Amino acid sequence: MKKTRDLALTRARILKAALAEFAANGLVGARCDQIARRAGVNKRMLFYCFGSKQSLYREVLRLKFNQRAAFFESAPDDPGQAILHWYEGFSSDLELVRLLEWEALGNQGELVGEKERRQYLKRTRARLRRAQTQGLLPRELDITQLQISIIALTAFPLAFPQMTRLASGLAPTDPRFRRKRLNFLRWLGERLSSAAVPQTAKIAPGAVKILPLPRKRRARLPPLAIARA
Repeated sequence: MKKTRDLALTRARILKAALAEFAANGLVGARCDQIARRAGVNKRMLFYCFGSKQSLYREVLRLKFNQRAAFFESAPDDPGQAILHWYEGFSSDLELVRLLEWEALGNQGELVGEKERRQYLKRTRARLRRAQTQGLLPRELDITQLQISIIALTAFPLAFPQMTRLASGLAPTDPRFRRKRLNFLRWLGERLSSAAVPQTAKIAPGAVKILPLPRKRRARLPPLAIARA
């Protein structure tokens, strides 16, 4: 039992060290000896636990994506609040952002956990469609494009810190930038929701001005009728 527990702890230390190394250098640039050194084990133990650097990399990504999927799926139903939730998710986990960037640069085939990640994105789109049905989003809005735009709005400043600094003069991790970004995303979410008109919305009194009907002209009787009267 003790041997099994020690092996599990060793695996956990290796995974933690590998996460930092892969986030910093990607799969190609990561060094197994550096991972072993960070974890306090020798390279032989690393390969004993995971078989190869590629297998270790895939396990790191699988665990990270599963962990963050739970966070993103806990976003509020309100679209405006969900945008803020996504931003907090990315800004609090720069390792995730960097892993996604390295994956985009080096991947040529099937993604790690591709099936599960597709299902996760499908579920988040379903929540946005539900919000649209409830009148919280404009009916003509393309939900898939909205989902991609939310990812871009919340991840781009962190994925491209040099562009953020050039545009704003601040690093994306600077508290002043975070405050400004949150204010902007909050404003944008409110405008997005206010653009929607629920189907069951009632027309407020005074919203529609009712014009009076034109007065009918008094009928003129022919002269003969007047004389006889």
